[in-house]
Amino acid sequence: MPYVVVDSKSLHYADSHPKGPPEGGMTFVMIHGLGSSQNYYFPVLPHLTTRHRCVTIDTYGSGRSEFTGLDQSISSIAVDVLGVMDSLKIPKAIVVGHSMGGTVAVHFAERFPDRVIGVVAIGPVHPTPSTGQIFEKRIQVVSEDGMEPMANTIPNAATGSRSTPLQKAFIRELLLGQNPLGYISLCRVVSTATAPNYAAVKAPLFIIAGEEDKSAPLDGCKHILGSVSSSTKKLEILPKVGHWHCIEASDEVGKLIADFAQQVQ
Repeated sequence: MPYVVVDSKSLHYADSHPKGPPEGGMTFVMIHGLGSSQNYYFPVLPHLTTRHRCVTIDTYGSGRSEFTGLDQSISSIAVDVLGVMDSLKIPKAIVVGHSMGGTVAVHFAERFPDRVIGVVAIGPVHPTPSTGQIFEKRIQVVSEDGMEPMANTIPNAATGSRSTPLQKAFIRELLLGQNPLGYISLCRVVSTATAPNYAAVKAPLFIIAGEEDKSAPLDGCKHILGSVSSSTKKLEILPKVGHWHCIEASDEVGKLIADFAQQVQ
């Protein structure tokens, strides 16, 4: 399995085209959300990899990127992404992020604008004090009982009305596969996060939201869209979809991302 070492962190990733994107294609770098892994993006990749290079990363403490006790933040995750891009010699990419990863993607565009072609933020979290309180409670639950309570509740509570039992089973497996200490660390990332300087973001921005998403409500997505300085920006709302967009509506999301790539190419 391929790994990149960034600041003493061993980060697992998958690369659809290790030698570079097909002629005329671009590179996507994909950042998953809390309680997930790079596998979250695999249902949408068939819509992209025939033309483009897709690099999916297990965030430190998630999936196969082992948690070793290091502190982290939205900023440090963005630096990890930059380290992966440098190691793989990716000069620029469309940065895709889901949930917490969406916050990272927007922050990345603010901090490293010369490395970004565009941003796709899927159910991005706009940090607020109330968000912090929610995740502090999660930390307490997982500290006492591990990932089982999350796996027993999130697949139903955080999906939309069109979600299938198979999709919920996939989400449950993603959650049960988490290292509880890594999950707690990332809960702290969300609970202490502050909003990026949205006005400093000028890259093309595409936000994909779920109509029934309670974890990243539509108001927050609209606030992000209205606050960035991007001349090209768009919001797409998926009907009857909750917070696990790439699993609940993989074909729609994959096609939307592919269309966005054509627009910014």
